[in-house]
Amino acid sequence: MSEKTPLATLKARRQLLKAGGALMTLLVTPIGLAQAATRIIGVRVWPARDYTRVTLEGAESLKFSHQIVKNPERLVVDLEGIEFNSVLQSLPEKISETDPYIKLIRAGRNRPGVVRLVIELKSEIAPQIFSLPPAGSYGHRLVLDLYPTEPVDPLLALIEKKVPDDA
Repeated sequence: MSEKTPLATLKARRQLLKAGGALMTLLVTPIGLAQAATRIIGVRVWPARDYTRVTLEGAESLKFSHQIVKNPERLVVDLEGIEFNSVLQSLPEKISETDPYIKLIRAGRNRPGVVRLVIELKSEIAPQIFSLPPAGSYGHRLVLDLYPTEPVDPLLALIEKKVPDDA
């Protein structure tokens, strides 16, 4: 019987070590890092008279929620499961002073696993926000189209167009 006791003890120890290793892995791995955070790999901004388009390109599909905040006018977009990186950090530099709708953009970590974009606006907008699947050389994209609540009148725009001095 003394021969079986050491073998049973070794098996019990092995099971205890396996359970302890699994528990240690769970304790050391932060929740949310068990799934790798999605990286933003590109940001683009296209200002135009009719609307401004902001596109965020991710390595994976982008999960988001958004809300409009009044006084002052802002669009707030929360990106879930996103890692804050240098691409997002460079977003404010992409906004031109001449953009007709965007005053400035800020991005930062809002809470664990969530990056918040705050777009300060020059006027009230009606956003159209949608996702696009990968196509060609582009990855997963989140598109923010910022339309004015009062559409640009093409006739008024034509009248306001500057006439050359020698005309």
